[in-house]
Amino acid sequence: MSSNFNPGAFFIATLKDGERKYFKNLFQKARAAGYSRFVEPCAGAFAMSHLAAQAGWKTTEISASDVTLFTSVMGYAITGESLGPFGITADGYENEDLTDPATVLWVQLCLRTSMKAGHMFFYDMLTDLHRRKEKHIEKIRGQLDRAQKVLGGMQYRPLCLWKHLDECLDDPKAIVVINPPTYAAGFEKWYDTGNRLRWKEPEYAIFDPVEGMRLLGEKANAAKALVLCYEQSRPGETACAPVFGRAANRDGLNAYLTANREEEVKSLANGGGVLWAEGNDLQPLDYPILPQEHPITADSTLNLFVVPSKNATYYRKLLTHGFVGSRCSCNLVLLIDGYVAGVLGYDVAALTIGAFGGQQEDALFIMYAMTVPRSDLRLVRLLKMLALNKCYYRLAVNDLILEKVKIIKTVVMTRKPEAKGMRGIMKLVGKNPDRKTGGYRLTYVAPAQDRTPTEILKAWLEDENKLAFARKQDERRNEKERKKEEWRAKKALNPTFHKRESTSVVA
Repeated sequence: MSSNFNPGAFFIATLKDGERKYFKNLFQKARAAGYSRFVEPCAGAFAMSHLAAQAGWKTTEISASDVTLFTSVMGYAITGESLGPFGITADGYENEDLTDPATVLWVQLCLRTSMKAGHMFFYDMLTDLHRRKEKHIEKIRGQLDRAQKVLGGMQYRPLCLWKHLDECLDDPKAIVVINPPTYAAGFEKWYDTGNRLRWKEPEYAIFDPVEGMRLLGEKANAAKALVLCYEQSRPGETACAPVFGRAANRDGLNAYLTANREEEVKSLANGGGVLWAEGNDLQPLDYPILPQEHPITADSTLNLFVVPSKNATYYRKLLTHGFVGSRCSCNLVLLIDGYVAGVLGYDVAALTIGAFGGQQEDALFIMYAMTVPRSDLRLVRLLKMLALNKCYYRLAVNDLILEKVKIIKTVVMTRKPEAKGMRGIMKLVGKNPDRKTGGYRLTYVAPAQDRTPTEILKAWLEDENKLAFARKQDERRNEKERKKEEWRAKKALNPTFHKRESTSVVA
């Protein structure tokens, strides 16, 4: 059986590595204990069914259901059933083969993305989906094929959660694993296409976590089946007894796996009490964020200092809306006049073991650099200018390898063949196409420098003032051109509008 299928390949999965290990072990023990029916309502991308197959369950013992088109298309691709009965139609995509699962999922992704195309990122994403249509469809098809190899033989039906539960909760040989929406109409919001994609969806009731979890708890606690449910709630407010927990991504809530028979699950999982996954323990510093209107002048004070990973990760998540990339050997925070203005990460692997190709042993890497957004100032340029200097990069290395630092190196991922914000700071030395994004992986280098913070701030302010002056000049030129165009348009409509009527005043 192949293990290459990634249940989170189609969207960001809610499961963490610790949970997957816990579930897999639990599912193995449950099957060994005599359970012979595995049921996954609200199947999503079939993460639980996949884990069950990994744990040794036969696919003929697994049944799943959902009410979304995404999961139903994926389910029918796995079971080999035709999409014809779905009667799928899509505005603007009438010429596409809407009986082909990969094509349907591509169309749905296009329409979902178009709902947010007013933002430049999603507009670019939508453009890429169309320009590289065949590659995107082929990638989706590959994921569906891998899912079919792992789960082929299972049963799938487009079915309401409550109807599926009515069929299986009285079976003492069934283990039922439920991952319902964590907020009202969660599935509907996630897959929203503005009604531009339509199909013969099954009848179902929108799941409201408040009332829905209460009812789910009542049904589960009265069931003969072993019921496991993924919940996000406050401590002490779960519908069933928690057996596994971790911090959630929403303030005041934890993510729990709960069960209707707590002691049985503890016995199967060889655990006592709630097993808690390791948390990230993110923490802000005791400094405010740099205000948008705060002026930065030659008298401003700069302070770049090392912070623990939990502080740096907090600001990385804040400034990127949740995304955090690779870990770094040294993280720093930039304060401007006592305000948090950005975070920076160095990596010293190339200096110590010859990483990143194994040849460049005099390079210190900037792994990330991000700042508080400002429309009037390019703060990230200031941060990178600071990062090139010995007074700051010495914080990332010990005295034994400090003198080995000859150049500073970084990689920028962009859709453009050049990162204009790097001009005048670092030199472009490598440009490789990135197949995943359709953009470029740009490599920049600069010699290690030894300027003071005052010198760096002065140079940066001079650049920003020149840019501001150039912008004003452009605005003036654009305004003059706009007025000229307006004058030409009025003249075209009324050739005499510009002639003033002469009047005389008789005393």
